[in-house]
Amino acid sequence: MIEVRDLDAQEMHRFYGQHLFQPLKGYAARRGVRTVALGGLTVGEDGRVWGFIDFRPGYRLKAIYKYMRKILDWAVANDLPEIWVSRDTSLDTSERLLTRAGFELADWQMDGFEIWVWRNQKVNKNG
Repeated sequence: MIEVRDLDAQEMHRFYGQHLFQPLKGYAARRGVRTVALGGLTVGEDGRVWGFIDFRPGYRLKAIYKYMRKILDWAVANDLPEIWVSRDTSLDTSERLLTRAGFELADWQMDGFEIWVWRNQKVNKNG
């Protein structure tokens, strides 16, 4: 059985084996004591809000999309103007997932990864 909980630094350490950064908002899926997927938002050194998703093989993309939508809904409710993500081009499903969630390919790359951006239509209309 999968249990979904709010993501915190301790859960990230459990998944990656080291402290990487403090999540702004996110979710973790656990099967027993093992974290099988996580995703969320953090503020990067560049001041941008960056999204991340990571999962163990076999975790369903449908479930990942569901929680990605919850995070984007949270971003709208909290007036975040943009969310940036990097995409590994070797994963063909990631392009479909990002496009379906409303992300667009940005005009730059970083460390060999494509950069995609989601823009909050509510903030951009009123801003």
